[in-house]
Amino acid sequence: MSRFFYVIHLAVQLLKSRGFAMSVMAVLMSLSAYAVNATTYTVYIRVDQQTKVQRTSTQDLDTILEKCDISVSPHDKVDFSGFDGNIAEINITRAFPVAIRVDNTTYQVMMTEGTVADALDKAGVEIDGDDLISQPLYTFLDGYEQILINRIDYRTMSYEEEIPYEVETRETPLLRSGRTRLLQEGQNGKKILTYGETTRDGVVEEAQLLGENIVQRPVTQIHLVGADVPVSSYDFGYTIVDNAPTVYQTVITDAKATGYSAGGNARGASGNRLSAGHVAVNPNVIPYGSKLYITSADGSFVYGYAIASDTGTGLMEGIIDVDLFYDTYQESLLNGLRTVNIYVLE
Repeated sequence: MSRFFYVIHLAVQLLKSRGFAMSVMAVLMSLSAYAVNATTYTVYIRVDQQTKVQRTSTQDLDTILEKCDISVSPHDKVDFSGFDGNIAEINITRAFPVAIRVDNTTYQVMMTEGTVADALDKAGVEIDGDDLISQPLYTFLDGYEQILINRIDYRTMSYEEEIPYEVETRETPLLRSGRTRLLQEGQNGKKILTYGETTRDGVVEEAQLLGENIVQRPVTQIHLVGADVPVSSYDFGYTIVDNAPTVYQTVITDAKATGYSAGGNARGASGNRLSAGHVAVNPNVIPYGSKLYITSADGSFVYGYAIASDTGTGLMEGIIDVDLFYDTYQESLLNGLRTVNIYVLE
């Protein structure tokens, strides 16, 4: 029994000893260090071309970035691998703006990677094969970019254009020398011009004329001016002396002459197409095709050389001797009734 109490006494003394206390403290410190090591994480953060090392006791991404004083925008790309043991990596790619100018509008999108085509797709900008883009669609974007798009279109357009009328001065023996009269009012014509046009953003850069269609021809404005000239432009080559040919077959003097006109492309009874220089006669007196020279006796009016090409009721009934053709109705009115000599040349 006394031995038992002796052992108890030794144990109590041991507990009171300084060495034992130190041993116990060492054990406790080791346990504490182990606990700390078990809850500390190492995070490698790559951002803005730098690598930061952060030791933390949390696995929450937002908390880790906040402790590192790193802010991210909604457009930035954040890759977080998660923890492999006590180690993790965070890669942050900063977003950059891409400006797209098209259709008089500027669109801006934020990109972290991709091509020009990706930026257009993100902005909702559609293009076609004719559009002109400042960079190829396959170009990779890696920083602030400006993309310019020109809309190129090809179209066929028709335009109405006026055709200005011409002004003609026509000399005539129907008026006294120097006097003038408006014979025919001028009128502008119209034509349709068809162009193949190339436009850039709606503005014509190139136009090629494809065709021209005249829908209304202009009407020439004609002024008559009195002059000592014949009406007819024919010239049969006879010598005219004292207002009469030197050679002829016969002459009808003091003949009654009126004037007439007809529509374009009119033909006389002989089949000849009528124009100034053709006259209507009684073919029983002057056969069709006869060449004539017609003038007043005093030379104040000269119709000139003519061809017998037509006839009429007044001629066949002997009311008049010759009806002089004029290219316009107004000229035929100016002729009125005149007294002339009709020289039959051949």
